[in-house]
Amino acid sequence: MNNQKIKHLVSSCSLVVLLSLLTGCDNTDYKTRIQEENDNINPNGNSAICLRVGKIFNDMYPYTIHYLEGEINPKDPYDKIKQNNRLNLKLSLYAKEGLFTEELVGYDGDKPLYRYDLTDEGRKYLDKKWWGGTNFCFGKVVVERIQKVDHQWKDMPMVHFSYHMENVPNWLKNKDIYSLYKGNGSVQSMGEGKRLLTGIHYYSKKSDGTLRLRMSVSGHYVL
Repeated sequence: MNNQKIKHLVSSCSLVVLLSLLTGCDNTDYKTRIQEENDNINPNGNSAICLRVGKIFNDMYPYTIHYLEGEINPKDPYDKIKQNNRLNLKLSLYAKEGLFTEELVGYDGDKPLYRYDLTDEGRKYLDKKWWGGTNFCFGKVVVERIQKVDHQWKDMPMVHFSYHMENVPNWLKNKDIYSLYKGNGSVQSMGEGKRLLTGIHYYSKKSDGTLRLRMSVSGHYVL
């Protein structure tokens, strides 16, 4: 190899080293890592996502619905009437899917009052932690491929990936149910049978240089 070729090779290698120093070198097998993280959070493969039903705790069952009326306080960010109506609707829809029993127990004026209790089927999906009340959980995240690793924020990589869900129950395919969670596009996609979803895992670096998971796909509660 002549001197000119050697100089060219050294120059090319130096450029590669310089770029590595400037951009950082990340050889992490994120596909394996992200799958393991989701499996650690959701070892039984049936509670990757939890859908919020409402603020009904274990000692409140059997639960009888009620109605709220009146003017909304514009300074109150929480619309109690709207949320109570949503709760009543969710109970009715989940009852149609067999997750609650439904019993007519009277009337409030001309409005029917229904009493609800969890069925054995409903308890299969129930989040036993009772975080925020009653939640129904399902699913297992299966990573398909890594789309990109974003190092935009120093020492805080964001990993974008595609995945599909296993163990999605039939009741989620009820449009009236999943449309109530329209704030979360992935829930709609699961309900509509769209196979591939996209997610992000957020990391920060620990003092020893290793990565710490800050936020994952599994373990989410959707309101």
